[in-house]
Amino acid sequence: MDHLRLSDDSAVVDLPPSRWLRQCAVVPAPGPLRALLVLLPHAGGAAYTYRSWVPALPEGVTALAVEYPGHGTRMREAPSADLDGVVTELADVLTGVQDALDGRRLVLGGHSLGALLAHEVAGALQDRGRPAPDLFLSAAPPPHRRAGLPDLTRLDDDALAAALGDSGDLPREILADVEARALYLPMIRHDLVLARRYGSDTRPATTVVRTRAVVVGGAQDDRCPTGDLAAWTDLIDGPTQVTVLPGGHFYYRDQLDVVGRLVDGLVTAP
Repeated sequence: MDHLRLSDDSAVVDLPPSRWLRQCAVVPAPGPLRALLVLLPHAGGAAYTYRSWVPALPEGVTALAVEYPGHGTRMREAPSADLDGVVTELADVLTGVQDALDGRRLVLGGHSLGALLAHEVAGALQDRGRPAPDLFLSAAPPPHRRAGLPDLTRLDDDALAAALGDSGDLPREILADVEARALYLPMIRHDLVLARRYGSDTRPATTVVRTRAVVVGGAQDDRCPTGDLAAWTDLIDGPTQVTVLPGGHFYYRDQLDVVGRLVDGLVTAP
């Protein structure tokens, strides 16, 4: 298990060792540590997905990313088929993280599948009597608004590869490589199946989380209609800022400066 340490000019925060969390940057965030942002990847994504976010984060905010089983540095492990198990293990890990932060802010963020899991984990912490983390939810309709979304799991490999290339899930050069495609497509298909289990017909009793949140998506994202973003307020009992930015499902790749400002506003709010 990896040992994780957060530090600034005045303090060192040692986090419990965990196979679930990876550092997004070796260099600490400048200034006193104000908040820890824990980021959950999209379907088929890995912890390294969020390295590009680090330079855009505001002063005093450092980031860790979740590494799912079967992804990234845990590629040799079997991917998890049990959503509840993933949520429980992450809630166990983050309980220890909250204790180590000693009152500093914890923000859970996620993109697409990662956003659904972030909300679910926040609810699990709340159910344990812990304070719910702030939430940064990106490009995901909430569970009760997922009916009628495109079902990529029904596509054959060629059609799925084409859809993933169009949306930017994977670079086209990877999809054109036979060995790389054989490695990534089953993993992404597995994650897409998990995401389908977040519909209202399978998880009708989604927890309402008492926290503050930022919800953001791309104006041209056909996998997350902009009209569904505001529906997260049904599942968040607290101030919620909904923002629509230009772009598709991976809108943030061209607008990390805006993402950084949104994170800053979330962390700065009293």
